[in-house]
Amino acid sequence: PRQLVGGALKLNAEKARAVIAEKIARPLGMNVEDAAYGAHLIAASNMIRALKAVSSERGRDPREYALVAFGGNGPVFAAGMAEAMHIPQVLIPPSAGVFSSFGLLYAEVEYYFTRTRKRLLRAVAPAELQDIIDGLESEAQARLSEDGFAPDRIELRCSASLHYQGQSFELRVPLAAGHIDAAALAALEEAFGVEHERTYGHRAGVEEPVELVSLEVIGRGIPDTSRAASAAAASLAPDVAITKPVRRAYFGSQQGWLDAQVINRSALKAPHSGPCIVEEYDATCLVPPGWTARLDACGNIVLSR
Repeated sequence: PRQLVGGALKLNAEKARAVIAEKIARPLGMNVEDAAYGAHLIAASNMIRALKAVSSERGRDPREYALVAFGGNGPVFAAGMAEAMHIPQVLIPPSAGVFSSFGLLYAEVEYYFTRTRKRLLRAVAPAELQDIIDGLESEAQARLSEDGFAPDRIELRCSASLHYQGQSFELRVPLAAGHIDAAALAALEEAFGVEHERTYGHRAGVEEPVELVSLEVIGRGIPDTSRAASAAAASLAPDVAITKPVRRAYFGSQQGWLDAQVINRSALKAPHSGPCIVEEYDATCLVPPGWTARLDACGNIVLSR
């Protein structure tokens, strides 16, 4: 990329090749291109393991989701990771390189309040749980009121963390709003069993004791208008200058070197098929062969196969 940080961040390709040749390629008896591509694959595999930890290992089918890629280099890896996980679509937001900062500035205000209460669920008195939830909700309302949110602009969500007795990990299950009675606790136990089966593929019998670990209340302040929506409606960042409209890029030993078109995000108002490279001030997006890139109504790059 020639336009990172508006061209202020220069990459020295020859020095990069020399280091890879000295430290990786020659010791392993490889050429520089395959050594560099191998480093790319290792980095991708580490991120794929992280994706599995929050999807398939929790009983979620990655094929039912889209992958959101951000960071300056995240969009370089996104399509390959999605392909490995059979994720059908990738979403790359505007200003991807500073997307974490965007989230910090525009995310809605939330507070988390937790109380540990470890005991068998069937031994817990409904009134005891009601007192704990009421106390946590009062704390959440007080904190959000201090932030200037009126009572009708405060949303509270309650949940319980539970596990089968003897397990060392918990599952968080939503706790229905309203008065807590014996029926509510029975519904909570059943909801835990359903979630356990969804996540791990099995559930224990009704005689297996379920243990309550903690209760949580999330208090959220609802702004009068969505700040994120107004930000998403803003115009895209100015295009960077493309000094070399076609670049040779290496796509592994099977596909080798290919000519990749180098474009701006705004060029994706019309769909483009890979291979192509989207250069921006703060990020680089790779569209491999077999993938198509386009812009949606909010300026996100949408990659699909």
